Amino acid sequence: MPGNDDAQAQRRAEDAALLTRIVARDEAAVEELYARYAGPLYSLAYQVTGAERFAQDVVQETFVAVWRDAVRFDPERGAVGPWLFSLARHKAIDLVRREQNVRKRTADVDLEFEQADDDVDQEAWLRIRRERVRAAIEELTPLQREALELAFFGGLTHVEVAERLGIPLGTAKTRIRSALLRLRDVLGDSLSDAPGGAVLEPGASA
Repeated sequence: MPGNDDAQAQRRAEDAALLTRIVARDEAAVEELYARYAGPLYSLAYQVTGAERFAQDVVQETFVAVWRDAVRFDPERGAVGPWLFSLARHKAIDLVRREQNVRKRTADVDLEFEQADDDVDQEAWLRIRRERVRAAIEELTPLQREALELAFFGGLTHVEVAERLGIPLGTAKTRIRSALLRLRDVLGDSLSDAPGGAVLEPGASA
């Protein structure tokens, strides 16, 4: 129908105008574009990842990429909408793959704690402690888990984590801090009451 064609053409023109404003670092344009596409992009991301928190991460990362790389959009190759859906789909697939890899690495991590070889009770408690820490790590989002593992298990600095992941330093610090806060919320004081009144300290420190 001509009416629908006109409406679609107008929407494409408006989207392209928003991208032009974003290239000029207009934050209000990002908000407008987000209001238009966040819902549909979330639905797509949820279909790919199968999890609400992952879909939210995908939408966030998509609009971060738009803000950073809007200049790369070529209106001659298509409309803004399909470009956004393509970005979100690739990021959702990458997140799923990253999640699978992180799960494998997490399963392979052996948190080492000093223990007496002949102390069966202590050894059993330490095994429970490791399992609780691993379970808590599974509660993190893939982005948080990846940053935390690089910083603590990989021994990287915040700057190195940011460089490795290709993200701003502030984002790297936020992911690591939010991961630590989440672990604290999940674990609480359940790991501090070791047998015999001993307090066990993690192998990796902040």
